[in-house]
Amino acid sequence: MIRYTSMLNMMLAALSLTACVQGQNYERPAVDVPNNWSKIAAADPAQFPADQQPDAEWWRAFGNDELTGLIERALQQNHDVKRAVARVLEGRAAVMSASAGLYPQVNLQGSYSSLAVSKNTLAGLGLARGGQPGPQVFASPGSTFNLWNGSMDLRWELDFWGRIRRGEEAALAEVGANEQDARAVALSLIGDLGQSYFRIRELDEQLEIAARTVAVRQESLEIIKKRAAAGLASDLDVARTDVLVAEAAGAIPDLTRSRALELHRLEVLTGSAPGSLTLSGKALNAAVIQPEIPVGLPSQLLERRPDILQSEATLIAANARIGQARAYFFPTLSITGQGGLQSAEFANWFSGNSWNYSIGPSITLPIFLGGTNVARLDQAESRYRQMLESYQQTILQAFQEVADLLVSLHTRAEQLARQREQLIAARSAVTLATVRYRKGLVNYLDVLDAQRGVLTAETQVVLTERARLTDMVSLFKALGGGWLKPASAASPS
Repeated sequence: MIRYTSMLNMMLAALSLTACVQGQNYERPAVDVPNNWSKIAAADPAQFPADQQPDAEWWRAFGNDELTGLIERALQQNHDVKRAVARVLEGRAAVMSASAGLYPQVNLQGSYSSLAVSKNTLAGLGLARGGQPGPQVFASPGSTFNLWNGSMDLRWELDFWGRIRRGEEAALAEVGANEQDARAVALSLIGDLGQSYFRIRELDEQLEIAARTVAVRQESLEIIKKRAAAGLASDLDVARTDVLVAEAAGAIPDLTRSRALELHRLEVLTGSAPGSLTLSGKALNAAVIQPEIPVGLPSQLLERRPDILQSEATLIAANARIGQARAYFFPTLSITGQGGLQSAEFANWFSGNSWNYSIGPSITLPIFLGGTNVARLDQAESRYRQMLESYQQTILQAFQEVADLLVSLHTRAEQLARQREQLIAARSAVTLATVRYRKGLVNYLDVLDAQRGVLTAETQVVLTERARLTDMVSLFKALGGGWLKPASAASPS
């Protein structure tokens, strides 16, 4: 009894020596934050504290229930998202496998054998040659008998140097990387779907502009024909107006084709077959509102962007692998044992005299492995350096991406304001040209040029509005999600 107690105390003491775990614990590397970030962001960081979390359902900021429904449907049915989730489950199973070595491994086995010992051998010869003790070893030559065996095997590696624990740590970090990858897939899906939806609504508005242009030009054509019949206009004016009517009408089929293709893309993003969705026509400015863009501190990027978190997770895993590789240089201490019932007669198999066992510690010390452990450690350290550089590069690219989008949004807002002023001026020009033409002060070519200017201005406004919405979606994605309003502006709910 004293012997068993001493052995148990030895195992518990070995397990409690966590200070022997090899390798350094992970510490997040220092990150250089741009000093002029607040100037680029053009926002007051004090309004958006660093501990404020982004709004998970950021797409609701666009105020479109139809878009919200499509995104929720895509998150449930998109096959890329489902595959990413399955990869996360696979990683969690790998964590369980990596941590299994921390616990005793017990196997239960049973067997029956009919044995015959050679007459040309000596009893105990097998034992002299290194065989394990057993009835077949000590049986007399020429004897035959049955052997019933039931046993339980035990093996427990004492993780004295932390090799298994470092492996578990690495597996946990890798499953964290898989989770961030799944989040990145979902974030990209939402961004692509939002951009596709905005493109469809842009095409709807262009179709509306084209249809309105055809109606206006058709009306002008009727007026010109009447004036030509009265001798107040030339046949050339009629021909020019006819050309413009056909030109405006010819743009409608191409816009219709582009809308159908974009709708097919949106259907695939939602996990549906092409032709399964029906979206009624709705102008872009009537379907979507353009939210304000507050941007928090740059340090929030480290807590939001899945690519940065994924890169850091791989860095944590690489750091743990270094400790795991170092542990291979040290002895492996294990507790092994076997016990069970063994009998030559079935009737006596379960009797007390059939009981046998063996248990004890074992140690394995690596002496010469041809440089395997050195190579393993070099690989782990090189892998860590690669992941460190990748982590730093990912952060720099994140800052660049956000800064580019902020500049783009700011300049597009100015561009949109100027284009709207241009549209107002173009419409005034049409009115003036029409009045002057009816008074006979200008020819109809001036009216046609003014109408063409209105069409161009309207189209440019729609394109810029859609481009700005697309940049907003890209900014949501670049920040790893949306944002909540400041506490002073938040609703009671």
